[in-house]
Amino acid sequence: MSPKAAVALVSHERTLDAPSSGRAPGAGGSMAELRERLAGSAARDHVVLDFLEDDLREARGAIAAVAAYVANVEAALSARDAPQERMLSLALGGGPVERVDQLATVLASVRRRLAQVAARM
Repeated sequence: MSPKAAVALVSHERTLDAPSSGRAPGAGGSMAELRERLAGSAARDHVVLDFLEDDLREARGAIAAVAAYVANVEAALSARDAPQERMLSLALGGGPVERVDQLATVLASVRRRLAQVAARM
């Protein structure tokens, strides 16, 4: 993929991710709207939405944990007197890798559930 194509793809993804209403991401507004849209649907559809909502919450948590780790690394690197132990603990800690693995699993589940929801619309 060319650098220009990559930039265009990232730009397009950010546009898609931007909330269309004034609500904060994850505030439940979009799920409430989707529940209303599927109001006449079977109870199974609402269970899928419950699982999708849980998956999205879990994905946000994993992303937040990885972002916190990156922030801690940046803070340690910018500190003039960062102790060696702090750098070593950041280097050896398994938390971020585990959360990235969890995120990959959860995103696969989100994609599967989105396909289920789309099929019922």
